[in-house]
Amino acid sequence: MNPFHRLNLEGRHHNKLRATDVLRLNSLHSLQSHESCAEEELVQTFIQKLLMMDYRARYNKTKAINEEVHNEQGSYDSFTQEADSDDFFLNLVPNEGISKSERIHPMDVQMAVFHCADGFLKQLMVTKLSQCQYALPLLVPDPDTHQIEFPLWTFRQINKSWKMKNTNNEIISQTHPIYKAQTPMVFFFRFGSVSSSKSQLMNSLINEKHNTFFHRNCPGSSRTRVLMDGVVEIAWFCPSGSYDDKFTDCVAFCNLHGDAGDHEKQLQILTQMASVNVVLLPKLKRNDKNMIKLKPLHKDSKPLICLFTEDYSDVTVMKKKYRIGLKDRNQSEVSEELRRAINYCLSESSSTFILEDVSRHSDRVDEEDDDDCRRGREAAQQMMSLLEKKDLTEIKESFLPHQGKEMNTDTGDKIYFIKWLGIIMDEYTSADLSDLHHKCNEKWSAVLQMKENHDESEQFKAEQTDLERISEELQAAAFGLEHIMREIGQIYESCSSVKKNKKDLQFDFSSLPSLAAKMMISGFPLELMDGDAAHVPVIWISAVLDELIQKLGNQRVFVLSVLGLQSSGKSTMLNAMFGLQFAVSAGRCTRGAFMQLVRVSDEMKTQMNFDYILVVDTEGLRALELTGRSTRHHDNELATFVVGLANLTLINIFGENPSEMQDILQIVVQAFLRMKKVRLNPRCVFVHQNVSDVTAGEKNMEGRRRLLETLDEMTKLAAKEEDYDAECFSDVIDFDVQNDVKYFAQLWEGSPPMAPPNPNYCENIQELKKSIMSHASKSHGMMQIDLKDRIKDLWEALLKERFVFRKLETEYSKWSWSLHSAMTNHENTLYEKSKELPLKLKDKVNDEETLKKEFELFWEQSVNRIVSETPPIKDIDIMRDVRDILSDVNESAPVDHIKENSEFTKIFTVSSYCEYIHFKKSTKKGVRGVVKDAYRKVKKTFGYSRTLSPKKEAEIKSLITDVEQQTEKMIQSFNISKMGYNISCIQKITGYIKNRVTEHQEGVKYKFKKEFFIDLVLSICNRANKMITDQHRLFKEANDPAIYVEKKRGEYYSIFQKYCHEATPAPIFGKIICQKLKEPIEQSVYKKTARYLTYELMKNCESLNGNRSNLEKHILKTLAEEEDFVKYMDYINFPSHHFKSFIRDEVSRYITDTFSVSVLPKMKENIKLLQQKIMKAAHESTEHVQENRGDVGLWLKRFTQQLSDVLIFSEKYLSGVRHDDVDDFNLLEDVIRQELPTIMSEIISGFNTEAFPVKLDYTFRPYQLLIDHFCQCCWVQCPFCGATCTHTTKNHHGDHSVAFHRSICLNGIYYNNTSNLSTHICTSAVANSTLYFHPNASDYNVLCREYRTAGGVYADWSITPDLTELPYWKWFVCRFKKDLEKYHKKTFEGEGEIPDEWRKYSKQEVIESLDKYM
Repeated sequence: MNPFHRLNLEGRHHNKLRATDVLRLNSLHSLQSHESCAEEELVQTFIQKLLMMDYRARYNKTKAINEEVHNEQGSYDSFTQEADSDDFFLNLVPNEGISKSERIHPMDVQMAVFHCADGFLKQLMVTKLSQCQYALPLLVPDPDTHQIEFPLWTFRQINKSWKMKNTNNEIISQTHPIYKAQTPMVFFFRFGSVSSSKSQLMNSLINEKHNTFFHRNCPGSSRTRVLMDGVVEIAWFCPSGSYDDKFTDCVAFCNLHGDAGDHEKQLQILTQMASVNVVLLPKLKRNDKNMIKLKPLHKDSKPLICLFTEDYSDVTVMKKKYRIGLKDRNQSEVSEELRRAINYCLSESSSTFILEDVSRHSDRVDEEDDDDCRRGREAAQQMMSLLEKKDLTEIKESFLPHQGKEMNTDTGDKIYFIKWLGIIMDEYTSADLSDLHHKCNEKWSAVLQMKENHDESEQFKAEQTDLERISEELQAAAFGLEHIMREIGQIYESCSSVKKNKKDLQFDFSSLPSLAAKMMISGFPLELMDGDAAHVPVIWISAVLDELIQKLGNQRVFVLSVLGLQSSGKSTMLNAMFGLQFAVSAGRCTRGAFMQLVRVSDEMKTQMNFDYILVVDTEGLRALELTGRSTRHHDNELATFVVGLANLTLINIFGENPSEMQDILQIVVQAFLRMKKVRLNPRCVFVHQNVSDVTAGEKNMEGRRRLLETLDEMTKLAAKEEDYDAECFSDVIDFDVQNDVKYFAQLWEGSPPMAPPNPNYCENIQELKKSIMSHASKSHGMMQIDLKDRIKDLWEALLKERFVFRKLETEYSKWSWSLHSAMTNHENTLYEKSKELPLKLKDKVNDEETLKKEFELFWEQSVNRIVSETPPIKDIDIMRDVRDILSDVNESAPVDHIKENSEFTKIFTVSSYCEYIHFKKSTKKGVRGVVKDAYRKVKKTFGYSRTLSPKKEAEIKSLITDVEQQTEKMIQSFNISKMGYNISCIQKITGYIKNRVTEHQEGVKYKFKKEFFIDLVLSICNRANKMITDQHRLFKEANDPAIYVEKKRGEYYSIFQKYCHEATPAPIFGKIICQKLKEPIEQSVYKKTARYLTYELMKNCESLNGNRSNLEKHILKTLAEEEDFVKYMDYINFPSHHFKSFIRDEVSRYITDTFSVSVLPKMKENIKLLQQKIMKAAHESTEHVQENRGDVGLWLKRFTQQLSDVLIFSEKYLSGVRHDDVDDFNLLEDVIRQELPTIMSEIISGFNTEAFPVKLDYTFRPYQLLIDHFCQCCWVQCPFCGATCTHTTKNHHGDHSVAFHRSICLNGIYYNNTSNLSTHICTSAVANSTLYFHPNASDYNVLCREYRTAGGVYADWSITPDLTELPYWKWFVCRFKKDLEKYHKKTFEGEGEIPDEWRKYSKQEVIESLDKYM
């Protein structure tokens, strides 16, 4: 039986199967997961299932056999009729009688493909077998020559991870390339024919639930196998660090298939290298030929375990030699005895096994002996030799900028070179990365524990700082092939910008895109977006796509992208679906976006309208590495880019955590909305991974319903932010919730590291693949040339800042843009005039006074012309604009109320909102009935000082609070410091508030009076007045012609002087660069110092150096010391606003008090560091230009790139400044070195306490950073006393709660039928069995102790009966008794009389009590 012939693989020994032959989209095999198939389909089915990590790839059955057996059923009857009982029991078929229809053994299919595969497919196969937790071919006899081949190449991409205990009994993680791992090795072999299955016994040691080694009882097994005899397979047991690990260290297990007596070479190699030898033996006679081979093993000092298949005895031991009988024994007992014996032998042995060492004993080391592979390795090693003795965290900085020449190494096969480069780099970095990951995990665990314990100590902050430092080291140390390829792209882009003869370059850079295109065709991913810099190298990507078009033709592609949270299984899913090679390990999360080509097979092209699928994998949204950066902006940018690029986007969600879902859905919906606005119509499919029960239909229906609700909610939020009319997700995108939501089982069948992939996961992959193909069949995709344009257009749109995110076509934006353009033109004119004037004054260059007068005259004339041509930016009056708009909107409103009323701010301190409402009429009940429902009924229970029910008061209060917070976000989104103020800002705010008020009224039985809307707008705008005015002042200083030009006077006089003294172009350009750097340096220093100051405040400022509870304690102390009732009511009614105001005041005070001793020295330190970085950038740019024979354009590009991580400074800052004639780069560098200290001194002279808070945009101000830190928490207030929930996250799970409630009189609660305020405290009220309250506007009352039964806000609170009370609020009630009575229009009399005990507390005592209780 020739398996190669039966499998249609004859001739493939020379014309090898290639990876590109199988990495394509096929119709039948890739989309069908039936267990049986035709014999000629076995190879394709095996490969496709293996690529999907479906371990059932080895269990394929052929249709022919199954059908034959089924068809033979009809002959059973005739056989029964003819045969008598003797025939039935005696006519047995002997073993030699093999049926012609005997099925092909599954391992013959595997090994036939292995023998016929080229090096790259073979490596891919073995990598996938390893992922399926299968044993791997270690020594393989060639079917023709019988040479023993060691396929070391196939192991090169496999890493194994495990956990074990170190000498300190701590659990540590280990990750190693498997060919380098030093582990003990146990070798199993047999002599003769044995009744027990050796492979099955080995499986029971490694993973009894999985057939690591294929054995005779596996599904699909047959009586014959042709290609497995003499093959040695290897598998590793990797411990998980658990108490029930079978072995405490990683152990290799080798299995020689067939009779060891027939395979002496394999036996010799493995018995020598093993730590323990295990042999299965039949009953032997003394003169048995196998005894000769056993005696040396018995005499050897190495442990030997003999398993006798025909022996009944238990284990016996003699001098490291074990004897165990297997006959008629319980399999579990035998396994346990064998495991104990192996463990004992390993504990006594120190020998270890390294896979690479096998190469010294085999006849041939597979592909690694081939010329192409060898040359590729040598070239890669030569390149990596540059890294020797370099610290891993410095490699990227020092190594990558110089890699142009090395990357053009001439190898016989560049793909081998690239593969070797990746392998060697992983090997080089893995140990350091593993160590850094271990440190990071340890530190993260410590920080997490301290967080859970609410530890706010100095040690906690130190641990956090350490964690950030280790994270930065980890990011710097991540160095792989993608970074080399990124550098190639940057080299190409730099070289493309050199205007001199390209022949002068030391290498032909034009060949680089061709190399990248070949890599993509060969199955390598290519970086589309630089994840570290959030940058798309458009020139490079366009060149690569051009090369692809040259090599493949202008093919049609279908773009499939995937988005999801970090580490949510996106790359694993894509790799399983298409057999791709995106990085998936936890230590190497995708950064940026990578694209990979998948070819569509010819048969599939008849169903599809395209030739390739372009798969785009992205870094995880909310990536941990990006914490601290502008994460939201980065995520929105990434999502918008890949969604806009794709024909179909997979939205990957891991698990069913609502908060994680909300995180990603908000980003995704906004991205789709932006596409809708520019008339792009991509589709999406949602994938829920790691769902516990994917078969539960009802559960999935509920999940779909929840998802759709969340999508609709996110759509409304995004529509408001994008100023777009959309109410639900289906308004934005064509979405079928029944078919476009997929549920995935858990990836692993059991617990890693020994668990194989879950077959159900593979089934889910197939279902998703079908869905993708269904979408794809209805799409025309796009031509590659159009894809190139799409990438370019999308990226340029993103660079223009929120292309569809803001309406740049509005008059306001046009004005802002024209102003910027005008200023640029004026500056260019000034520059040119500064050059021309010296030509007229050649005879006066030595008369400094005359020169100065001439310049002043010229300057005054220029400034006057500029100011006359460009209208000045006026000062603004926010409240005047507000009143004007309100007058237009509310023509019938009282003019005096809008124009003169100074009491509008009372909306934030008013005791009740009843004066702002009137009730809607009802045709059913009439006015009286509605009033009766809305107003509180008189009962002998608690009442409220309000005429509205507490529920409705709370609704209105919640509306006011939310509107204030949302308008604050709106104001920040206006970007006034960059775009300037326009009355349209107030129009948008007013329109938003009006819409919110209208929406609120739709679901309630009352209606707001016009005064409510007016007062709300006036109140909110009054609070925002300072923020808007400050931001507009920053804009005016940067853009007002008179102010702006005046700031440039010194700069242009300096240029004028240089030209007068006939300076060469380089000094003048160097001077201009230094002047242009001034503002970016100033901003950078302010921002960096602001971050430092934030940490300093959190460390040194008593009120800010702890948690929110500590902050509240200091707020209460300050309120008591100031004794200001209005401020108290602001704190009680609007705690969030009061917290923010307090933080602002604390920061302002701290800056004033510590400026000279703390803030200023830090600013000077930051200035010094920047100066060093700028000079380093100038020096490296000079070197770079000289090495590449570039021009000033290349110098400037390199210079700005080097500074991009510390300064916002780009080439556009020098647009209009002519510098083509600059060619002396050493002189340019010297000028910058001379001029920079002067610039730095000028910047330092402007540092003062007044400038610091206002020089920064709001986003970067220390108080805003602290507000973000402290105020992103729960602000829900107790429905009885108004105390704020102390939970540190918004929308948290579980009940609201506070440590200390306060007197309910603060919330205006009083005794019914009286005007007496109640002094009860919540915790004592809920302990009372006689007190009742009215929860809402109805007749029924509720016992206080059963308050949860009232539902609504009451059901969400946990108020525990407790007599512990805070003296502070008792003092407050006594101190402000008259103010409270006036505020609530009630008195402390009768039942509400203040207890005498409350009057005993002094202010000082209650302030001190706060330290005790909070």
